[in-house]
Amino acid sequence: MDEYKVGDISSFLNSSTSEQKATNDLFSANTQPVVSVDEVYVKPLVEPVKGKRPKKSKPVEPEPEPEASKFPTLSPEEKLEIDKRTLFIGNLPLGYKRKQLRKLFADFGKIQSLRFRSVAISDLKLGRKVCLKTNKVNENATCKNAYIVFDHEECLEKALSKNGDMVNDHHIRVDRVVKSKQQIKDDSKNSIFIGNIPFAATEEDIRSALEQCGEIEYVRLLRDAKTNIGKGFGYVKFVDSSGVMFAMKIKDTVEVNGRKLRIQRCKSKVTLENTKKAKELKAKQKDEAKKNFRGRKSKSSDKDIFSGKVAKSKNKKFDSDKRPSKKNKQKTMSKQKFDKKVNKASKKGSVVKKGKKEKQ
Repeated sequence: MDEYKVGDISSFLNSSTSEQKATNDLFSANTQPVVSVDEVYVKPLVEPVKGKRPKKSKPVEPEPEPEASKFPTLSPEEKLEIDKRTLFIGNLPLGYKRKQLRKLFADFGKIQSLRFRSVAISDLKLGRKVCLKTNKVNENATCKNAYIVFDHEECLEKALSKNGDMVNDHHIRVDRVVKSKQQIKDDSKNSIFIGNIPFAATEEDIRSALEQCGEIEYVRLLRDAKTNIGKGFGYVKFVDSSGVMFAMKIKDTVEVNGRKLRIQRCKSKVTLENTKKAKELKAKQKDEAKKNFRGRKSKSSDKDIFSGKVAKSKNKKFDSDKRPSKKNKQKTMSKQKFDKKVNKASKKGSVVKKGKKEKQ
């Protein structure tokens, strides 16, 4: 081992650059590997709060393009045009199949689409689609409804002839989806409203109870959309208005399943709207009359006419047509007074007439 000599360190420091380079290369071999610029930690300008880590920004992903829906959006005009070609079939047997219904209406024209509605399900928690696929239907339900869309409106007019036909002991109801105001008015003339119907009652029960009144065109019972249980009221349309007249005569004696039915005449939506408008107009006129009124004790030369809550003085000429004058008033007399005057006049020898005295 070399011994240390005095002046070695000073000689090393004062050595040439080539020697320093050699020493630097010697030390650089033991240093850590070079770090890239991206990996260098940059101190943030705002220091994060102690105890909370800074949130990492997630990369923004481009939004996926919306897929084309199976059912395209239609304008109101297009919807109305489809509704005019749509046929409603009510009171169909619960076990009736698509093929059977298509075969029943195939003679009237080409069918564009067909769908069943108002099927009563047994479990509301599972949902309608699951219950229909697993055949979990309410045991008490006996009927369902359907809609058929034809290619042309003329086919629908022909298919209306099937209304009232028997299908597996059920009188089916065939009707339009869209009706004009005149058609609604005509339907109300031959229809009656029925209340207090048992919830378990069917269209056939109501038909058998009111068949004595006349020929029935259809029976319509309103049901709950989810459970398909009756709401306790409905409508019956007769072929003629004579059926309505006869039903109103026997309305206090008709019963279904031990319950007495409440029968009333039907009013169309058009007449109900007209009566509603008439009531609103009458109420409006009453309010206007309250705002501008004349007091009872006001004289013919009345200057103060009340309008609203605040009294305003208005100089208006008295209209003789509105209030009769004292001259034009006809004098009237009670019978007792007339008899007294007759007695007095007979003593004096003069004849008395109502309102005038004439001396003999």
